[in-house]
Amino acid sequence: MTEVKNIAEKLARFGCYSVAGVYFMVGLMALLSFLGVGPAAADEERIVDLILEIPFGEVLIVILILGLLGYVIWRIYETFADPYEFGSSLKGKARRAGIGLSALGYIIIAFGAAQILFQGGGDSESDQKLFISQVLSFPGGQILVGIAGIILGFTALVQFKYIYGGDYNKRMKYEKMPSWIVKATHITAWAGYIARSILLGVLGFFLVKAAVKSDSDEAGDTDSAFDFLGDFGAIGHTIFIAVALGTMCYGIFMLISGYYYSFELKEGEEH
Repeated sequence: MTEVKNIAEKLARFGCYSVAGVYFMVGLMALLSFLGVGPAAADEERIVDLILEIPFGEVLIVILILGLLGYVIWRIYETFADPYEFGSSLKGKARRAGIGLSALGYIIIAFGAAQILFQGGGDSESDQKLFISQVLSFPGGQILVGIAGIILGFTALVQFKYIYGGDYNKRMKYEKMPSWIVKATHITAWAGYIARSILLGVLGFFLVKAAVKSDSDEAGDTDSAFDFLGDFGAIGHTIFIAVALGTMCYGIFMLISGYYYSFELKEGEEH
């Protein structure tokens, strides 16, 4: 069991670096797009397309996919092996279920990257809308899509609670950090998790709207979420820039986490 845990931890650190790269690039591309000096869209598909244009891009994409899968494996390990001893109480099961659900987003990113790499690309937003359209055609499909949107909205609230409650502090080895990295951790964690909360909330809103109207065109991806935020005049532009910078900050936070993440249950920590 110890050997399995050690392997899972190595995969987790590797995965943190991959997640860091994805989020930093999404935020950077959104910001450059807003300034009119970069790609016209900012989502995971555009990142993969961009990487494929550079030498050895296919190798980098494979490494990215493996890293994301490594992170997913760690989250699954956390869910079932319960290394932090959350236990089998209702609260403990809820926390472990939340960990497991958080892996879904990274599975989707990894699957999309693999699809582009091995099948010659595609349009992720169009594929998503086609899938939602098929679900809406099922008996009870509107309810399923609506529930998915509510889950995303709930996840957004959980992300905000995670940062507001300082839960991220429980997994960081602050005693081994220089003081400037400690400050950077707090700043990037707050900015990053708030940005993620906003994006997840918007994506959840899209799904609920698609369910209510029974129209898959109401759904959208990360780029659509950024566009939505920018549609409210000067205030929207300010929010767009803030969320783009926050998304980049989340990437930096995950980079720090990859090096300083603590896999041990800290003394006195609440189960």
